[in-house]
Amino acid sequence: MQAATALFASAAVLLVLAGVVKVSRPTTAADLMQTLGAPSRGPWSGTHLAVGLGVIEIALGVIGLVSELPAAAVAIGVLYVIFGLTVLRAMALGATSCGCFGRIESPPTWFHVFGNAVLAAAAFTAATASSPLEVMDAQPAGGIGFVLLVGVLAGLALVVFTALPEASAARQSKEVTS
Repeated sequence: MQAATALFASAAVLLVLAGVVKVSRPTTAADLMQTLGAPSRGPWSGTHLAVGLGVIEIALGVIGLVSELPAAAVAIGVLYVIFGLTVLRAMALGATSCGCFGRIESPPTWFHVFGNAVLAAAAFTAATASSPLEVMDAQPAGGIGFVLLVGVLAGLALVVFTALPEASAARQSKEVTS
């Protein structure tokens, strides 16, 4: 089993999850997009952009999971690079939420930048590695072990993107008040 493929598959799963949240509840992502300069109304409003981004995330995530095309991995890598740059910009503007996963309020932090960089690197590496479907086909029991590993990695990445920044912000707030 290739580690880059497992990490890439977890990055694709996270895209699908984040995309579904943006399509179903775009408010948090729309707020971030407005902080970054998107208008509040019209076809290029933060809400429309958030929903559009969610659709792109879902599509790329699914394609990355079921396709053997290296271009899908490269596209996902580019998207994660863009996310990392967006987080840097959001940090510079003092945004209160990264807008990644809907209602989960987590401030944009270096955890996000690092996590996006790791997932981008995994996606670019996976472009030359076996696809998730190839790895699953080569595994016993239809790749159940691989699927479990991808689920654990995606869960850990979700913690890095949401709970860790929240905990860090709470700790800093507590240190300031002490």
